[in-house]
Amino acid sequence: MATNPSSPPACQIGFDRPAQMRAVVIAAAFVAAFWNLLDFMPAQLGSLVHPWLHESDWSHGPIIPLFSAWLVYNRWDKIKRAPVRYTWVGLVILLGALGLYQLSFWWLTFTFLRYACLLLCLLGIIIFLCGLPVMRHAWVPWLYLSFAVPLPKRIYFELTDPLRRMAATVASGFLGLVTPLDYIERKGSLLDYMYQGRAGQIGINDACSGMRSTITLCALGVAVTFLSERPWWQRVIMIASCVPIAVFCNFIRVSITCVLHIFVDPKYATGTYHTALGLVTIMLAFGIFSGLGWVLNNLVVEEQEPEQQPA
Repeated sequence: MATNPSSPPACQIGFDRPAQMRAVVIAAAFVAAFWNLLDFMPAQLGSLVHPWLHESDWSHGPIIPLFSAWLVYNRWDKIKRAPVRYTWVGLVILLGALGLYQLSFWWLTFTFLRYACLLLCLLGIIIFLCGLPVMRHAWVPWLYLSFAVPLPKRIYFELTDPLRRMAATVASGFLGLVTPLDYIERKGSLLDYMYQGRAGQIGINDACSGMRSTITLCALGVAVTFLSERPWWQRVIMIASCVPIAVFCNFIRVSITCVLHIFVDPKYATGTYHTALGLVTIMLAFGIFSGLGWVLNNLVVEEQEPEQQPA
């Protein structure tokens, strides 16, 4: 009885010495192609590196690739067993991303589009070298890099302005309920108050919107969620909880800052003290997030099947 010959097994990803040399060459070519974004020389920083070093909202940017590399290392056993197939898909994405990147200098002159082209080009390189099936395990490390990409100014303001107003509303209600203020009223993101016959005003600026701590907690939360094996529903809950936890902790931060400004000394609401309180807020948010992870881990305990005794 004739049998069909079995198809040859698909080759798998290797990382021997020649592969390491190719990786170094490709990495150098990648940096050279996107040097306008990745220029790290102090004299003229690239448009992606500059916000990392000079804008506090994106100062976490240099850490994101390290976390992404750690996610790759954590999944390396699964990644290297992925079959190398459909590499042509990566070539199509790579060439399309490079073409769109060049077009962004002549027609679609959007900086954010260039950031997107960088990520798409990296995606094309991964698929072209390792095959499309590898993205089953590599999509999280690749997509995680988006946390290092600064949002457009207009979108960033549209996100921070409602957060500022919400923080001002919560702080106004908190101060009106638990403090001996004579008068307090919110006007937009400003708080007008009167205490012992002395009138004053507190402004909730962009730094107090909580956007920075929200992005930081989301980046940390996603990394923690995918570093350990969890059911998919736990990952969904933990990732979805990042924004509410960060916003809640920022409400606490703004309320405490207002109390310090009015009843202690305004200097404790600015400068180093304000920054230190922000770090404490991030630690509090991460503590709540870790507590949620512990609850989810212990919420459902799988019963182990009893071992059968040999007859």
